[in-house]
Amino acid sequence: MNTLKRLGRRAALPFRRRFRSSMENPNEPLSLDMGGDSRTLLVAFGGMAGQLGMPPFEFFKATGEIPVKRLFVRDLHQAWYHRGIPGHGDTLEGAAASLRALIDRHDVQRLVVAGNSAGGYASLAFGTLLRADTALSFAPQTVLDPAVLAEWDDHRWDGQLDDLVREGAIDQRWSDLRDALAGDGERRGGGTRYEVYFDETLEVDRLHADRIGDVPGVHLHRLSAGEHSVAQAMRDTGELGRVLRAALLDPAD
Repeated sequence: MNTLKRLGRRAALPFRRRFRSSMENPNEPLSLDMGGDSRTLLVAFGGMAGQLGMPPFEFFKATGEIPVKRLFVRDLHQAWYHRGIPGHGDTLEGAAASLRALIDRHDVQRLVVAGNSAGGYASLAFGTLLRADTALSFAPQTVLDPAVLAEWDDHRWDGQLDDLVREGAIDQRWSDLRDALAGDGERRGGGTRYEVYFDETLEVDRLHADRIGDVPGVHLHRLSAGEHSVAQAMRDTGELGRVLRAALLDPAD
């Protein structure tokens, strides 16, 4: 058995190398590692800087030796994916449909999505649209309505939002995840488990998280450190790895 495991790891090395090389290319919208026999897929959505609160490879490294398929998605338009993914749709829902078709080609039975900050918004939105089993969201934005953000004194992304609003690029059905997740979950029968991690001492991140706290399936995890870099803080303590492994391992196994 040990010999078979070693051979499997050797066979996977070329896939891993190509995957890492692709992730290190800032202009690559999708990076895939679909080798192996696993039927579990981890999809991670990059944020504004194409990161996950840390370099993407470091995030995936936290999964340890779990033999899962991996997909990293970048928002090259820096628009919370409302301008789509180059080559994979021009809108949020168009990108979701393209990703769904890609996933369906790879015999995936368990889907886990994750993201940090704007990628955390994406993990919640795409987690719903893709009917993921679990969505892991770290310090997410949950509303893109400039009026609500101004009320909260959250001006961190005014520049990006101003452009999107002026161009009418935001899909209003997904501008407030409190309504989008609840409404879409009812239409689709729910099923996605949303795990939201945030530093409650950072008021703006707490407000974003609390906004969806009453949505069915949402579980809020209030931390007391990390500020907006909560995913990195969790990695440093080992908690990120535990959270990822718990999500990826099917409870039925």
